[in-house]
Amino acid sequence: MRYLSDYHIHSTYSFDGKQTIEEIIIKAISMKLNEICLTEHISFNREDNIYNSFDFKDYENEIQILSKRYSGQINIKQGIEIGEYHLYKNDFDKYFKEHNLDFIIGSIHNLNGKGLRKNIAENGITYTYETYFKEILYFVQMGDFDILGHLDIVQRYAFKTGGVYNFEDYKDYIYDILKIIISRGKGIEVNTSGLSNNLLFPKLEILHMYKDLNGEILTVGSDAHTTNRVGEKVNYVYDILKDIGFKHIFTYNNRKIQEHSL
Repeated sequence: MRYLSDYHIHSTYSFDGKQTIEEIIIKAISMKLNEICLTEHISFNREDNIYNSFDFKDYENEIQILSKRYSGQINIKQGIEIGEYHLYKNDFDKYFKEHNLDFIIGSIHNLNGKGLRKNIAENGITYTYETYFKEILYFVQMGDFDILGHLDIVQRYAFKTGGVYNFEDYKDYIYDILKIIISRGKGIEVNTSGLSNNLLFPKLEILHMYKDLNGEILTVGSDAHTTNRVGEKVNYVYDILKDIGFKHIFTYNNRKIQEHSL
């Protein structure tokens, strides 16, 4: 039987989360998930509305209480999603040393201090994609993270204006990104949040390239901010990954990797 895990979920501990941790757990159990990882937003950009909005001690305490309450029904891990590590390296490194973490998603949400949606509006789709992939390439060379989050997420904000990109236009950047991730023992996330619009983050072409490069480490996450999306399409994505030829899905404990058969 598959070990189903949702490794990208935001609760009310994130500034944009609309669900309590217990609501997430109850929904995850109903979805027959074996494990979830909470991944609350962290940012050290003082202009970001994420900044200073997260109380880790309360978060950790609540997870410990709920893990006991739902023991034997589901495994609950505590993680974070970081933004723009390469710009605030010292702050993040200090934070990682001071807090007990199972898992870290490394993401890029902003370019030049502005959100991706704003970059598209002000600078256009082509500029935003190219700048985004360049930023990712820089980040993965030195960032402390376990999984690269939602690679090619610009699609989320660009698709309504015809901005779903052509893989061939950026494949050289993507190739270099994946090679570095693999060489560093990191992995990539398959994010299900775009599937309602027939978008997968990342594109299938990226997943095939990752497999061809002998990349193995993958997590699947719903990126749920509301309870109705917890565990959404996880099993469906497992089928996609198996069809591509991947053998395992991965979870983390104390930032140590654990593999489960697909």
